[in-house]
Amino acid sequence: MIKRSDIHTFEDESFLKRTARLSAVAFVAGLGAGAAVVFALIGSGAVSLDPEIAALFTAENAGAVFQNYVAWFAMAAIATAASLIVHELVHGVYFKLFAPRGARVTFGANWKRGMLYACADGIVYTRCQYLVIALAPTFAVTALLVLAGVAFGRPVVGVFAAVLHLTGCAGDWAYAEEIHRDPAIAFCMDTDWGVCFYAEGESDGEMSRLGTGAFWDIRRSRRMSQNAPVPNRDTPGTSPTGPSAEGDAE
Repeated sequence: MIKRSDIHTFEDESFLKRTARLSAVAFVAGLGAGAAVVFALIGSGAVSLDPEIAALFTAENAGAVFQNYVAWFAMAAIATAASLIVHELVHGVYFKLFAPRGARVTFGANWKRGMLYACADGIVYTRCQYLVIALAPTFAVTALLVLAGVAFGRPVVGVFAAVLHLTGCAGDWAYAEEIHRDPAIAFCMDTDWGVCFYAEGESDGEMSRLGTGAFWDIRRSRRMSQNAPVPNRDTPGTSPTGPSAEGDAE
């Protein structure tokens, strides 16, 4: 495979600025769309306004107003924090689903950048698989938050948490944008620092043919034994262990 580009998620200042812009757009657009959804739901009679918000207009004293105000924001904060954890779990589920058997998916946080992450270090996915992995939380978690808000009688909490969650999806959108912008990208290798994008190429035809999981298979076989026999390249499901393939993996 031929390397096209890569993204160092926590170090690439251009990437970080782009995600910041996307987050800002998502927040503004999300608030507008979220307000429209809430008004439509309430107007149709499907739901009622959050009790804590409704009480702000009927409370008899400032103390009661403050308590309801704090209670509502506490619920919104808890829902938002939970959404970030579920977001990474969804990434992890799809990382695992598309990976070879025995592949390891890890989770972590970069506190300096304020980011949680899921990682399938060294595993190669097809273009379409990686797009699903990157974008799945945007749809699944956002929908879950709105539905949970309606189910628990707090539609505004659900929609507000969904908007905040969307601002945290900007990095995923930037990954998808990079893939979409370059039609030659056929494979994506996840790493503990970001992602590498590869095109098919004659320089490593076998790696291109194997695709998903090839790099991971190489790393695993190298760790098992330096003297392990080279797999038969004509046998489906095996991986090459030649120097050029390992060079791509690293």
